[in-house]
Amino acid sequence: MSGTFKGSKGKKSNFMRKTSKKPQTSKTLSRIVTLVLGLGFAGSTLAIAFSSVFSPNNSRASNSGNTDNAPSVEEQIQLQVSGYEKVLEREPKNVTALEGLAQLYLQTGDPRQAIPTLEKLVEYYPEQEQYSGILEIIKQQEANQSAPEPPTQPDKAKETN
Repeated sequence: MSGTFKGSKGKKSNFMRKTSKKPQTSKTLSRIVTLVLGLGFAGSTLAIAFSSVFSPNNSRASNSGNTDNAPSVEEQIQLQVSGYEKVLEREPKNVTALEGLAQLYLQTGDPRQAIPTLEKLVEYYPEQEQYSGILEIIKQQEANQSAPEPPTQPDKAKETN
């Protein structure tokens, strides 16, 4: 009887060993599956990204299709200006619209138009010293451009001839 008991005890022991290995193998298997699926997802995402970046057909088609209907640079700037002006009609102190409008005027090469917008920024946001600094620089530039140049004196050599 003791031999049978030992055998059954040995079986329990073997059973315990097998069950204790199952959680480790299932964790390992789970990790492998997760790794494979993660790599597959990352690989497919990268493949799609690279194919769209390096595909010459898509970029040419989108560029050539939009050239007929695309607004010119001047039209785009005018659309942006009108957009900012519409925002300012509803929210006259909107700092984003005021800054954007001033930047557009400065970028288009007509800083005279930016002066009223910058004056509003200085008035509404006096704690922002950069607005008053930019306004002062622009006013100085405008004063220098509008000031008449001193007349040049003719050369004395030309007078004697």
